[in-house]
Parts: sequence; C-alpha cells; structure tokens
Amino acid sequence: MELHTPTLALVAVSIAAILGVLLLLAWRRDESTGALVWWGIGYLCGGASFGLLTARGVIPDVLSIEIANAVLLVSYGFLYAGTRAFHGRETPATLFLVAPLIWLTAMRVPSVAADISLRVIIVSGLQCVLVSLMAYEFWRERAEALLSRWPTIVILVFQVVMLNVRMITVLTNPVFSDREFLVHRAFAVMAFGSVLYTITFAFLLLSLTKERSEQRHKIAASIDPLTSLANRRAFMSDAEAVITRRTSRSEPIALLLADLDHFKRINDVFGHPAGDRVLQLFAAALTRAIDGDDLVGRIGGEEFAILLAGKSEAAAIAVAERVRGAFAQRAEESTDARSLRRSASASRHRASARMTSPGCSAAPTRRSIRPRRRAAIASRRSAPKARRTRRHRCRSRRSRRSAGASPRVSARPRKPFVNPPGLVALAGKGRAEETSRLPSRP
Repeated sequence: MELHTPTLALVAVSIAAILGVLLLLAWRRDESTGALVWWGIGYLCGGASFGLLTARGVIPDVLSIEIANAVLLVSYGFLYAGTRAFHGRETPATLFLVAPLIWLTAMRVPSVAADISLRVIIVSGLQCVLVSLMAYEFWRERAEALLSRWPTIVILVFQVVMLNVRMITVLTNPVFSDREFLVHRAFAVMAFGSVLYTITFAFLLLSLTKERSEQRHKIAASIDPLTSLANRRAFMSDAEAVITRRTSRSEPIALLLADLDHFKRINDVFGHPAGDRVLQLFAAALTRAIDGDDLVGRIGGEEFAILLAGKSEAAAIAVAERVRGAFAQRAEESTDARSLRRSASASRHRASARMTSPGCSAAPTRRSIRPRRRAAIASRRSAPKARRTRRHRCRSRRSRRSAGASPRVSARPRKPFVNPPGLVALAGKGRAEETSRLPSRP
C-alpha cells in the first residue's frame, strides 16, 4: 500500500495542534498538574515544526530546514521537561537548548548542510536520545502504581524503534535532493509514525494525569491527614476483608484498641498543637512497632485500632507492650516535648514575675472594686445640703399637685437654675448644653 505523503503530513500537523490545545485546556481545568503545560507547548511546537518541514520548497530553506528541525528538537525538550515535572523534578533551562544548538552547529559544517541523509540521521539521533530519556524518567518512578505507566513506556520504546528504522532506511536508500525527500519512503514512514505516536502518547499522558488525580483523591478519603494512618472508614473496610479471608482459613486474629489517657488535659493545658504532636508521636510508634501485614488506623480523636492477623492472644499482648514502650521512649526523646516543658516553665515564671513586680498592673478583682464603690457612696453622701433640700422640695411640690392642693407661693426672689456639677460628666457635653437652656425655676 502506498502512503500519500502530503496527506499524512497535513494530518500530523492538524492532530499535533489539536492535541496541544487539548492538553493546555486540561491544565486549565486542573492546574495542579504543571506537566500538562509542558506537554501542550511541546505538541504545539511539534505541529509547527512539522508544518515548516512540509512546506519545503515553498518557503526559504532556512525556515524549512534549520528552523524547522530546531523547533522540532525544542518540542522534544518540552516533552522531556513535562515528564520530569510530572514526577516532581525541575528541568534546567539549558537542557532545552542542548539539542537545538547541536543541530544548528552541525548545519554550519558544509558537508552536513549539503547532505540531506546526514541531516536526517543527526536529527533522528537527537530525537532518539530525548525519547529514551523520557522512557527512563517513567521507568525510574515505577514504584508509583499507575496503570498507564507501562503502556507509556512501551509507546516511547516504539518511537525509538521507529526513529532507528528511519535512520536505517536513509542509510540503505540515500536521498540526493530536498524535493526528493518529500516523496521518499523515509519521509512517509516518519509521517505515519508521527501520527501514531502523537495520538497514542497524548492519550496516555491524559490518562496518567487523570489516574494520579483519582489516586490522590482516594488516598485523601482513606488516610488521616494528621497521623498518615488509615481513617475509620478505610480501617473498617480493610479489616472486614482481612477477617473474612483469615476466618475462612481458620487463622487466629487479634484486635488491639489504644486510647491515650489524659489527652483532653494535654489540649487544655498546652494547646491543640501539642496534642497533635502527641498523636503524631504515637502514630509513629505504632507504625514502627507493628509488622507489615498488620492493619492500624485512627478510629477516633485519640483512639487507635490495630488488627493483628495470624497472632495469638499472647503475641497481641506482647505487641501492645512493645507499642507502649516505644511510645514512652519517643515521647522522652522528642525535642518538641522538652521544648514544650521549657516553654511552659518559662511562661509560668514570667507570669509569677509580673504578679510580684511592684510596678505591674493587674485586672481589678472583687477586693479592689469594693473600696472604689465605698468611696463613690461616701462622695455622694457628702454632697451639699442645699442640693438635697432642693430635690426634696421639688418632690413635695409634685406630691401636692397630684393630691389637688394649691402650690405654695414663695416670697423669695427667683434664682436661675444651676446645673449640677456632675451632669456634664454623666450625660455628656450635648446633654449638659441642652439642660442649660431650660427656663429658670424657683
């Protein structure tokens, strides 16, 4: 079957551009995965470079040969940087320029610039190196259980094989002109392999990010964030499965329940951060004291459960004693516990020093309030007698009016109304000014 090279080239350019945009849109939806940005930019650069390669003979050779292959190598550098970012590693900026600089330097050699077969071998060899590095990055992180990891490694190895096939094809069937290269079998193989690699690799990259996101959500729903132990739901589910499996084989099972004494007192006296640190110390002691086949989880605030599969009662008691001893030892060796004791002692000494200092001011107590109240009552009792007499006279006049008696007429001249001295202090300036404008009364 004969492959139509221009059609394959157009399909490769379109697919690379569309998948690059889709990868960037996937990153916009979940910005926690920065690798999608590198992969999306790499796909866009790859589509642009393949478009420039296809336009050879229509645009200048500088664009269709030197710049096109340099952009292609830059796109592979972005893909490699995305692979490193996916596994939490940074990529130096110089790494993006190594392969393009090697290519541009080789193009300064006249024999390389004049031989198209040699140029294909150089570019394909650099691509092989970058793709092999990507496969190695995925393989070195194989401890992370991702189902799409191994198909990704397989497709990368397949791409390396296709690049080697292209180099072998060029060596066995040399190309003598740039125009002949576009209709050569090697270019058709390159275009067909690029289409398959572009589609499959993008699908696997999206599958990897989605699988990791689901795995993180699952872990967050089943792991206690403070102690990194299984929470109540995860412990009950795993324990039920273990009990069912062990019971069918008539194997012994032991269950230990651990509760920290006086934990509420620790939170009340030293604060919740100290209580969290105590829980972390106990969780670390539990993890170190039990075996790998045992289950441990935090089922309450300070309550923990340990399921010992295949252990008798005596073995379970031994494990409990080992956990208790390990926790006591870690509590004594913890630098946080020592600093906590020192800070508590220092706070107590500073508080006592403030209370015993002659110049300190404390909050008023009941004993300090009583003398003030007595002094206020005494000052009110020592007010001028005329003021008390005037208030008594006003009350007696109101009582006579209410009884229907005629008011008593005084022959003394009227005096202007004088504000009491304490009115301004009690009612404020505005109230005092308003009272001062009242009409005079006898």
